[in-house]
Amino acid sequence: MTGEKQDNVWALPAFYFKVEIEGIDEIAFKEVSGLAVELETEEVEEGGETRFQHRVPVRKKHGNLVCRRGLYPLKESALSKWVSDILEGDFSKKIEPKNVFVSLLNAEGDKLCGWFLTNVFPVKWSIEPFNPPKNELTIETIEFAYNTIERK
Repeated sequence: MTGEKQDNVWALPAFYFKVEIEGIDEIAFKEVSGLAVELETEEVEEGGETRFQHRVPVRKKHGNLVCRRGLYPLKESALSKWVSDILEGDFSKKIEPKNVFVSLLNAEGDKLCGWFLTNVFPVKWSIEPFNPPKNELTIETIEFAYNTIERK
């Protein structure tokens, strides 16, 4: 295992990762977040019991997968085309969701662990504010909704 051992637990570095979107070859992101699952609960009262309420699971809930990268020049990439077709379309065409695999890699590029997301499609695109004095790379952010996440 490659990583740093802390208190007899291996901590994996998070600076090498890969995002693979089904049918789209060229993808490089600066940052990825939103790999999360939450269990929603509901409070249920029990007749005659007033000291507490039971909390029961209802459904799983996910946030959005948020990917940030440098803004591409005017020529469109396959990813840019897919995103703009959905977000700038008029809904006359069916949205074609894709599957996504996010991998955490070691320094040699070997996969340490990964997450498989299903039925992924873009729901938001934004660009960071332009700030000429900083003279930094222009960053675009693409948020994707997804149905399920599975650690692989």
